[in-house]
Amino acid sequence: MDFAYGTSRRGYLHNNRHRMRYDEYRRRGLPITTALMESTIKRMNRRIKGTEKFWREGAEPMLQLAADKISETEPLETYWKNKAETQNGTRKSRAKA
Repeated sequence: MDFAYGTSRRGYLHNNRHRMRYDEYRRRGLPITTALMESTIKRMNRRIKGTEKFWREGAEPMLQLAADKISETEPLETYWKNKAETQNGTRKSRAKA
């Protein structure tokens, strides 16, 4: 093993040891692997970027909606709740050209 490589690994572990409390994470039921996130990303990519799918404006809006749907902060729920509270039953008229 190269001395610099071993030194950099030890340095990384030393500098990040406060993030590596896996026993605590397990007790709290938290995931200690990225497998769940990687699986979600692969699933989203297959659905959005699959074969025979073409996006005129790009897939970014769809990716944002998919991310919002699985987000713990539930931004879509908040959006629709706020939108419902501001509706007054009247339709905005379009400006005539």
